[in-house]
Amino acid sequence: MAQASRPNILLFITDDESWFERSIYGESKLPTPNFDRVARNGALFLNAYSSAPSCAPARAALLSGRNFWELKQGAFIHAWFPREFPILTELLKDAGYRVGSTGKTWGPGVHPEGAHPADLGAKVYNEAKLDATQRIPHISVLDYGANFGNFLKSVESEQPFFFWYGVFEPHAPFDPDNWKRLESEHGIGLADILIPPITKDTEATRKNRANMGYEICYADQRLGEALALLEKKGQLNNTIVIVTADNGTSVGRNKGKTSPYDSGTHVPLAIMWPAGMPGGRTVSDFVNFSDFAPTVLQACKVPVPPSMSGNSFLNVLKSDASGRVDKKRDFAVTGLEWHGDVDPASKSFRAITTDTYAYIVNYSNDRPVEPYTDPAAEIASEELYDMGNDRWQGKNLIGNTAHEKTRQELKNKLTNYALKTGDPRFTGDMSTFRETRKYVQERKKNGYKNTN
Repeated sequence: MAQASRPNILLFITDDESWFERSIYGESKLPTPNFDRVARNGALFLNAYSSAPSCAPARAALLSGRNFWELKQGAFIHAWFPREFPILTELLKDAGYRVGSTGKTWGPGVHPEGAHPADLGAKVYNEAKLDATQRIPHISVLDYGANFGNFLKSVESEQPFFFWYGVFEPHAPFDPDNWKRLESEHGIGLADILIPPITKDTEATRKNRANMGYEICYADQRLGEALALLEKKGQLNNTIVIVTADNGTSVGRNKGKTSPYDSGTHVPLAIMWPAGMPGGRTVSDFVNFSDFAPTVLQACKVPVPPSMSGNSFLNVLKSDASGRVDKKRDFAVTGLEWHGDVDPASKSFRAITTDTYAYIVNYSNDRPVEPYTDPAAEIASEELYDMGNDRWQGKNLIGNTAHEKTRQELKNKLTNYALKTGDPRFTGDMSTFRETRKYVQERKKNGYKNTN
């Protein structure tokens, strides 16, 4: 299969999972031994951020090496991903890589003329399905492992490969009996379930989070299957294994998915490459989804196109250091324009997070006035949180004169980055965003049936 000088890539991405759901980060008790294996044999990232807490714009940012707001219609879920932006899968394919995928890739959205096709230039492997006896309600019927195995069989000798392994788990809804399976199969009872302090602790909440937790364990087992296949083929040593999630957890009113908070944008990330990077490291460098494509391309010796505004962190992977490897990687910028589940009150925001503080700008979309636990609630136009003492972001420091200097510094830093990358919210050129928002709202009214 792959030549030693050109690594293979396995990108394993889950659907809706905040960083704290993985036990290796020290918060959850969920057993995820395969994620732990990747982290301990490679690098565990403490500060990995999705570009947006919504699947389609987040995945578009990862593929294109651009912030979601740089992607025109691609900044929205249920719109389209403009083909004018080169993407990782097609660039690798053009460079001689065998490129395949299973499960969820980019989406949901449409594919009109001028948009990237549904296959993203990859050969799709979704034919293998689980037997009826293996199926669990609300868990995908895809036999991910068999599909990955079929892909590996298609790879020619000495040909490097890239495979997008996109599990649909742990996206809601969940089988209401998953919490029982979690206890019987993994030994995790309701009392063991992590309840973020900003989430109301009830039996129903614990069951709901346990139902999700079972799917996280299920996804981790699929990762184990993938690693075993690579070992069997003798390919694990020269494969860069990247394990992450597209955005934060959707369960428990925990300021997660679609929200501007850390639980919405801060995702798990572990990367290992036995032949190419030192293992056993924990790094605190801030990395964003826009950085992923440039990193992979550089590792694969493929030129990074000038369209990519993200920055490769291959130097971080290659280092044998832990902690902050690249001193310049000291912040992350995230945001959102629209998410249909809470439309028409869908929040638009931009946020900047550092080691010590998080600053958020919220844009009014006529949200109703409700407590912050309601994902569609009206919230302050600005928010500031002390991430050292208030990691779950419960106390807004805006208006506290002792923190005014910090607020202004972060506001300036966010503004400078946004202007540098052409964010319409800061340049004022909002026409495309307004038109696209209207388009996706109309699609929602029509049950997302229109496709052009």
